[in-house]
Amino acid sequence: MKNLAVFYGGNSCEKDISIITALQAMDAADKTKYKIYPIYFTDCFILPDEYNKVETYAKATPPNGKRLVLNGRELYAVKKSKLKKLADIDCALLCAHGGCGENGALQGFLEIHNIPYTSPGVLASAVGMDKAVCKMICRRLSLPVLPYGTIYEGESESALAKIVARIGFPMIVKPAKQGSSIGISICKDDAELEENLKVAFNYDKKVVIEKALTNFKEINCACVKIKDKIYPSTLEEPVGWQDFLTFEDKYMSNCGKITKASAKRIYPAKLSENDTAKIQFMTSKLYSALECKGIVRCDFLLDSDSGEVYLNEINTVPGSLAGYLYEDRDIKLKDIIDIVVDEAIKDARENKSFVYSSKVLQYYAKNNANACKTSLKTV
Repeated sequence: MKNLAVFYGGNSCEKDISIITALQAMDAADKTKYKIYPIYFTDCFILPDEYNKVETYAKATPPNGKRLVLNGRELYAVKKSKLKKLADIDCALLCAHGGCGENGALQGFLEIHNIPYTSPGVLASAVGMDKAVCKMICRRLSLPVLPYGTIYEGESESALAKIVARIGFPMIVKPAKQGSSIGISICKDDAELEENLKVAFNYDKKVVIEKALTNFKEINCACVKIKDKIYPSTLEEPVGWQDFLTFEDKYMSNCGKITKASAKRIYPAKLSENDTAKIQFMTSKLYSALECKGIVRCDFLLDSDSGEVYLNEINTVPGSLAGYLYEDRDIKLKDIIDIVVDEAIKDARENKSFVYSSKVLQYYAKNNANACKTSLKTV
């Protein structure tokens, strides 16, 4: 039996959605294979009281519970200033959306502690979290993205005017490193742009301004690697939204039920074979180029007027772990968890860092040299 640490919460605007994903995952995980250790994190790690009930988190965020400490792979509970060992963690199942849970920070922390984890690595996570950087990478890969520009808080009006002149209205403004449609607005003129930029800058000092389509479909495709082979999912089309898919459209249109990430959708999406193959190919290509592991979800925009398909963004820790996009293949969330845990452990085993044995310190010690005062000219 493997000791599985489930990380969720974090410092993100999406922490509530992270709790839902974690509850789904912990409920679905095969209890004959895994001993579950829930780790809710903010500025510390917490094992919440009655962690498997959503009411626990609705009453208090962060929830009440035991403080936890990681020392390498060893997980300890803190009790009256003493540490009680709980387990040696075999793998971390990442359910934290946005913020430090998805931008590479948590991934780097786990690598320092030599804990395998079920999401793309530090670089891929950082790229996926930053919409502007991700679009630059997509362009280099010849993956189509809509015309866009990047503006920083406090940047000159002339810089903004150049972006407006190049893209034209209508346009959409997005905080560069937020998810779940938080802080996103459609702008039809200069007045709306000025107002909506103020909203977006509440969430990020960098904002992406992008051409807005007016007649389009949103299409989602997940991707997962199994034994070195990449498998794109069946496509879905979220429906029932206006202008763009909002936070409320995504998570509150089926209020009171913890079910799929999108409550209203067409699945499988009713697209041509050509468009389906194109989207699945682009998803696999980005997954491969970023050297992803675990399960991701790519979101696309299909322009109904021109027929063009644009890659909108990649989610490296998708809601509900995107398991619902494989359900037509009789692959359940329980199976997805098995797949990503096995791949994480396999990847960690195959990517052990080579340790180079140096005699530099012995040399300095033998020669009574003060390394702090000696110039290291070759560095």
